[in-house]
Amino acid sequence: MKRTLLFGIATAFTGALGAQVIVLNENFDSYASGDMVAQTAGAPWNTWSQAPGGSEDAPLSDEQAYSAPLSIKVTGAAAGGPVDLILGLGDHSTGVYGLSFYMYIPAGNGGYFNLQHNEIPGAGSWMADVTFAPDGTVAYLVNSVTTAGTYTQDQWFNVIIVIDLNSQAGTIALNGTIAYSWLTNVPGPSHIGGVDFFAYAGGGTNVPLFYIDDVIITDLSTVGYEEAVEQALSTFPNPTEGNVTIEWAGASASAVVEVLDVTGRVVVAPTTAPRMGAITRSQVDLGAFPDGVYFVHLRDGVREEVRRVTKH
Repeated sequence: MKRTLLFGIATAFTGALGAQVIVLNENFDSYASGDMVAQTAGAPWNTWSQAPGGSEDAPLSDEQAYSAPLSIKVTGAAAGGPVDLILGLGDHSTGVYGLSFYMYIPAGNGGYFNLQHNEIPGAGSWMADVTFAPDGTVAYLVNSVTTAGTYTQDQWFNVIIVIDLNSQAGTIALNGTIAYSWLTNVPGPSHIGGVDFFAYAGGGTNVPLFYIDDVIITDLSTVGYEEAVEQALSTFPNPTEGNVTIEWAGASASAVVEVLDVTGRVVVAPTTAPRMGAITRSQVDLGAFPDGVYFVHLRDGVREEVRRVTKH
């Protein structure tokens, strides 16, 4: 089901009428396998050369999906390309914006995306590069400085990017863990335009192949933190075997998380979580409790949100 909400009615998580927060919420399930993303879905999707439907466009595939049946498939030659899919984030120099998506990289392959200062990409437009190598390492590159990390192949993992142009801060989290932070004005300008999903895996003999699903763009700058919490709160993995990560953007430093069972009994006592940049994260362990349904309860001032989690 496609839900493109251009600064309109939300919410994707609760189904209630909300503030103007969700810019895009797309799981690609209303399309057909083989459809080309930029050609079929339209704006804010495009290609590097502004040529939807051409060789730079990416197909939808039923080979993998975080939310079945479809996801974006990005693949190509070891040298890079031809797939070069652009997701426009708007041409912004102020405000706070969030991008969340799920990514899957098969064992032996790699992947890549970069952030562009301008919505129409080109020379001098790079803000940050993220390269996932076939050996399970990931490299974050900003202004010729590389920072190393790791990721897990053969499973879906969540990527959350928060760009705070007001404080010139960028943050990337993988599966709820802050992986990298940088200054958005180094190199400048402090301006966000889009993300480029390019068929690349670090060069050499590395073959790019990765899948993207469940893409959400959130504007966190035009509403209060209560509305931002409603839109940005997520729990994963869900279902879980025990450990659950609760992550949100826009909550205050005094936000409290607790977990209840189906009877309303508190099984994990209320706790606060530290803020790490624009993202607040807490982890709970349900391993000692029986399989079943539990409810993650977030309280932040007068605002309250609930997410259901299944343990098995």
